[in-house]
Amino acid sequence: MMVIFAIAMALLAPGATALIAQAGEWLAMPMPEGFVTAHQQTAQVGSIEERIPQGETVEQWTRMITLITLNTDSPPEAYAAEFDQRLQGGCPGARSAPHTVSRIGTRAAFDGQLDCPRNPATGKPETLFYRVTSAGGRLHMVQVAFRSVPDAQGVAWARERIGSAVLCTPRSTEPACKR
Repeated sequence: MMVIFAIAMALLAPGATALIAQAGEWLAMPMPEGFVTAHQQTAQVGSIEERIPQGETVEQWTRMITLITLNTDSPPEAYAAEFDQRLQGGCPGARSAPHTVSRIGTRAAFDGQLDCPRNPATGKPETLFYRVTSAGGRLHMVQVAFRSVPDAQGVAWARERIGSAVLCTPRSTEPACKR
């Protein structure tokens, strides 16, 4: 899914203003039991953190949780639509579910789901659930991906993980915000 960060960065419209990250605001969520942080990267355009089950790798994973922050003032609904379109372009037969409106804390957010029947790079199906919002000139996205077609229990697990994401500030009291 590191390609997701590349796609996410590529979606920054040529005219979009790259903003300096605002100190003290970040997207966080509790670490699920049995998961570890496998990859973290910070660049001028934003940051990414990838979490996978212990014992798996960022190349060979069954489930992956990704937290992305992008320094852009792009509206989240426009970003979500273009994100879907780009990912569908990389997977023949991919389908996206209609976006739904939700929240991350007090901020409006957009939820999406993408189903790739066979990822050309791996030969496996992949399903991606995500939520994206904006705050202070930044986009924040949480994703849960499966390298399979999840059953109802897997879908519920993904939605629960996404629902646990919070936007943090230095004054936040949520346990996930503790650094």
